[in-house]
Amino acid sequence: MTRAENLQRPVRKAMPKQSRRFSAQAIGAYGEKAAEAELIRHGWVTANINTSMKNAVDFDIFARKGKSAVAVRVKACGPGVNAFAFGGFRPGQGIKFGNLGKADFTVLVGMGKQRSEDVFYVVPTRIVRKRIDTHRTYYLCKRGRGGNQRKDLGWWTLHLADLKSGEDRPSYGLADKWKRYLDNWTALEGGRANKRRK
Repeated sequence: MTRAENLQRPVRKAMPKQSRRFSAQAIGAYGEKAAEAELIRHGWVTANINTSMKNAVDFDIFARKGKSAVAVRVKACGPGVNAFAFGGFRPGQGIKFGNLGKADFTVLVGMGKQRSEDVFYVVPTRIVRKRIDTHRTYYLCKRGRGGNQRKDLGWWTLHLADLKSGEDRPSYGLADKWKRYLDNWTALEGGRANKRRK
């Protein structure tokens, strides 16, 4: 079974034991380095903005190839987790995505047990943000346990795997829903970092 096929298997546990040995910081750093390595492999010249500016900007890597320039945000998950946490949103407010340009991408790095098992989803950030907003709306419309109103904490998780129950939710099953973005590195080449979507 390939790594991509394994990501489509139903969710059983939120945090498998083999991933508990990695800190969130270590997984994040690995994701940035792996994404940067893949960009270089595909002919991009990169600058890791997080390293030089200490999280001062909204993206992690700036990359240039010929006339194309892109801003890349990186999200990573450890082996067997298959879920990406997104935070920093203001509670009580919808997720904004209309102002994101065509040169703004998010690379989701699914860390494998070995480097050869890593997977990369190269997705326009506006698509990621729209999915988070759809998930947020769906989640907040449902009542929690005991009939209580659910709270918006500004943190949302997207899952590559399907729910074990087979229920279709906006935040699950993205390995299949986003399969066109798997290793989608060529999509970056139309980017122009200095132009914004109108």
